[in-house]
Amino acid sequence: MNQEDAYSLARAILLIGGIVAIAFGATALGANLSNYTTLNAALANTGPLLGVIVGVAALVASSRIKDEAIAIVMAVLGFLAGGLGGVLVAIGGIWAVITRYTMKA
Repeated sequence: MNQEDAYSLARAILLIGGIVAIAFGATALGANLSNYTTLNAALANTGPLLGVIVGVAALVASSRIKDEAIAIVMAVLGFLAGGLGGVLVAIGGIWAVITRYTMKA
């Protein structure tokens, strides 16, 4: 496996993680939407909203995963988001950082 293949794998993991994070976040946000009486109550539960934001950020950043700063930000955001999508985003970011220093072009 060369460096380009490893980056392609990181990009695929990041895309899958972004899609899963958006799907789970939107589902959780929509399921609880009728329980919120005010906007403050909706914003108090930031978990699903953070999952959607991290998912969108992962989809946007997947094309620039070769940049080390983007990979580190995706790893941190993935850990913050949690859930299956967040874990996949974090794995994709960590994989890209590892690829940068261990694989040869």
